[in-house]
Amino acid sequence: MERHITYQLSPSGEPRVQIVNQPYLSGQGVDSPLDSEDENYTEVSTSDKEDFVPVFEEPEKKHNALRASTAPARPLTDIEEFRRSSDFMLLEHTVMCASQLVQRQDQNYDLDSEEGQRACKKFLNQIERMTEVFKVPTAARTYREDFSKAYRVLYKDGSLCYLTEILDSAQERIPHLWVNSEKYVFSREVLDAGARLFNSFMRLQHILRDLYNRVCEETSDGTVSQITQEIATTLHQFDAKWVEFEQLYVLELMLIESDARRYITQSIDLEKELQSLEIREKCFGRMVIESEEYHDCRLQLVKLVGQINAVANVEGKGRDDLTVDILVYAESILRRSSSGQSRAVLHLSDQIKAAFTNIRLLLRRYELNIEVVDPQLRNNPELVEALNLFESTWEKGKTYFLNRKRFEQVVFFSNLVESLGEQYSGFKEQIECRDAELFLSLPGLLVHKCLEGEDHGICNHFFSLMFDETERSGLHWKTLKRAYSRGKLAAFSDQEYKEIVEHMILGVDVDPDQRFQALSQRWDNLDIVLNKIKQIAMEMHRFKPAEWNKFLDVVLGAEAAA
Repeated sequence: MERHITYQLSPSGEPRVQIVNQPYLSGQGVDSPLDSEDENYTEVSTSDKEDFVPVFEEPEKKHNALRASTAPARPLTDIEEFRRSSDFMLLEHTVMCASQLVQRQDQNYDLDSEEGQRACKKFLNQIERMTEVFKVPTAARTYREDFSKAYRVLYKDGSLCYLTEILDSAQERIPHLWVNSEKYVFSREVLDAGARLFNSFMRLQHILRDLYNRVCEETSDGTVSQITQEIATTLHQFDAKWVEFEQLYVLELMLIESDARRYITQSIDLEKELQSLEIREKCFGRMVIESEEYHDCRLQLVKLVGQINAVANVEGKGRDDLTVDILVYAESILRRSSSGQSRAVLHLSDQIKAAFTNIRLLLRRYELNIEVVDPQLRNNPELVEALNLFESTWEKGKTYFLNRKRFEQVVFFSNLVESLGEQYSGFKEQIECRDAELFLSLPGLLVHKCLEGEDHGICNHFFSLMFDETERSGLHWKTLKRAYSRGKLAAFSDQEYKEIVEHMILGVDVDPDQRFQALSQRWDNLDIVLNKIKQIAMEMHRFKPAEWNKFLDVVLGAEAAA
């Protein structure tokens, strides 16, 4: 669907502007920022322009022939007097500025480069000065009082303020803008007004240049009064066209901005409602989490955050399928937390809750001044950062909290890693320093647990090929199982054999006497078993690297934070 700006008559007969959805007809156009002008160029036109000091040539040297010293001086004509005036010098300087405008190959003016902007700004400043000097009646600009702060800051009170940004929009006549992946189509009224303004701009240059040439060549049939009147009329017409376009164009830009921010404003309203419910339930001494109204309000807010994330999170995936169930489950884990609970699971629950709180706090700041929010939501760094944190934590919650089997796997493995870290200082140091050995030890631990049938299906999830005997990895696994079973049979104690294998996987030094006591030298196959475990472990963490790293990120999250 396209969002079109239209004008309709209200019951009182006044025109009313609104945005309506219309079927999408064309796939052309690319996502562009809200303003086609350079956002960094905020210099404005003012009335305090550079002063022009007329420099007159020596009398009679250029335009009059030498006369006899005894002959009386010929009285100057009106045109000659005008050529000596500061008004003519202003006209001449304006024509010179017009000649310095930078044109592109398509005959439009270059208002993107610094040189082109500077030349155009100088010419528009000259037009403002001429309007003041020739006392041209100009259109009222009271409509600027209705502009948002972001636009009012560009204008100076009491000044005409011909902005190059407005002229650029008029000459380009872009029919639509892409904002937050939505197409906004300008009304026909704006496009026509832009065409009239640009035509008036071209006509103004032509008339001023023509008048200047006629005055210089003394080919003008009119009087000075007629010339100045023609200048004033042309400037008046240009000003009228400028005001017509500026008023319509900025109005529609503000309408587009307001519509593009609607997800933010709706989220702010929901945040205010959440605060109100929290205060109300607290006053009644009830748990707000048990309120159905509170749950529905949070559900709507999370859904809106997902929509914002889909269009604004340029650093992440832009997921919009993260539901409030993730937050509810995380809160339930925190309420049921005990001393034996997995620290990794508690840490992830805290992160999920904190990410949501962070977005709520940001919405409260936006409520103070919504205009600080760039309508192109991806251009708000603070918002993007908050959304990226929201997506990364909630995505883990969706994977490991809402899937019961995956949740059990995380709890099992994180508890195993945490308990081993408490037992062995060397392994704890690997975790804290993120040693390269750690990323071989962790999958090695899982392979060892799989040999005992205690891995909760983690190995099958991350490396299913190791169970396929038609694959090379499957043959390695078959060989490992046979060697491990023989080692346990030959050992004096199954438990001692398991502990020694575990120590070797973790890089814990094994006492030779302990090894000899557990397994006679003749049947000692520990090195063979360890090599096979490391071989399969290396293949495991390479099989699904992205998913495996995310799993480890959750398992080691609490340790990393500590």
